[in-house]
Amino acid sequence: MKFLKTLAALAFLTALVPGIVSAQLINTVVSITGNIFDAVSREPVSCHLLITDEAGKRITMAKSNAFDNGYYFMTGLKPGQNYFVTVLKKNFFKEKFKITVPNTGKYQEISRDFLIKPKTRGALIPFPVPPFELNKSKLRYGADELIGDFISTLLNNPKTNVEIICYPDNNKSALKNKSLTEERCASLKEYFEKNGIASSRLSFVANSKTDPKDPPPTKTRAKGKRYIGPIYMLVK
Repeated sequence: MKFLKTLAALAFLTALVPGIVSAQLINTVVSITGNIFDAVSREPVSCHLLITDEAGKRITMAKSNAFDNGYYFMTGLKPGQNYFVTVLKKNFFKEKFKITVPNTGKYQEISRDFLIKPKTRGALIPFPVPPFELNKSKLRYGADELIGDFISTLLNNPKTNVEIICYPDNNKSALKNKSLTEERCASLKEYFEKNGIASSRLSFVANSKTDPKDPPPTKTRAKGKRYIGPIYMLVK
């Protein structure tokens, strides 16, 4: 009889545990914190942040503080859910970032910094990493991650037109450089259009000489480090 009671107690606890875990997840709160910076100057920025769920429902709002290194803090997120952080500031592009909250039964803080791009006419925004290999005009493997941020920016700001400026990798031949950068512009144009950016919003400049603001190094670089012509997005 005692053995049967023990088995019954174990069965009860086994059935109860999923409910306890589920209750913990429901009651658990996750927060997100980090810093907001200007993508060009890398200076901290004061701006508003809005978090929405996948259905577009507002969860909470906050503000970053430029005097505290662009620090922000938001809470009220639930484990295992996807959210979107929209960053808003005058004279900057509206940016929207996806946040996936991990499943956890304990309070947790997610750390995430954001870069926002200036939207003033004439603002020159560099691509952080060139999407081409040395002397190549075909987008390299993983270029979707390198360009995806710019695609997202333009999709979230449908009334803004931009100019993409390409520079070559050296100054050996102006003719070859012009051909290379024209082909690079064509590759980028095709990629942007394929991802929903209307051609009417885009213009391109193919240069035959290297970037005077970021020229090739005069000293030998570390092994594996190669200079590749910069690419910029100019706000029109």
